[in-house]
Amino acid sequence: MPRKPRSRESFRRVLASMEPAEPSETWTSAVGTGVIEEHAGARWQLRRGPLDVRVARRLAVTASLLVVGNGAGTGLRDVPADRRAETWTCAEARYEGPGGTVEGPDWPTEPVYHAYEFESDDGRSMLLLDETC
Repeated sequence: MPRKPRSRESFRRVLASMEPAEPSETWTSAVGTGVIEEHAGARWQLRRGPLDVRVARRLAVTASLLVVGNGAGTGLRDVPADRRAETWTCAEARYEGPGGTVEGPDWPTEPVYHAYEFESDDGRSMLLLDETC
C-alpha cells in the first residue's frame, strides 16, 4: 500500500511553538568589510577583487604580503616568501575566481580560493587568498 504524504501542518505547529533563538555571533569577513585592521603593522583597504587568475598569479610573487584567509577571511595566515610559489600552485589548482578552473575533488572535500588585493595606508600591497572549505 502506498504511503500517504505527511502533512506540513505538524511541522508548522512545531515551529510556531518554539521560542525564538538567541542571536548568533556574526563573523564579518575582511572581504565583506573591505578592511583589515592592524595586520603586519598597518590598516589594509580592499583595492579590487575577486581577481582574474592571471592578476592573482602575478601578485602572488610581487605583492608585499601573501596571506591565506581561513574562515571567510576572519583568520589570516601569512605565507613566508620561500613558500609563496608552493602556496600559489596549490591555490591555482582550486581557483574559483575569474579565469580559474577548479580541479580535483568537489567542494567541500578540498577548499576553493578567490583572490583579493588590499593596499595599506603606507602603500604596500597584500594578496589575500580567501579559502572556502
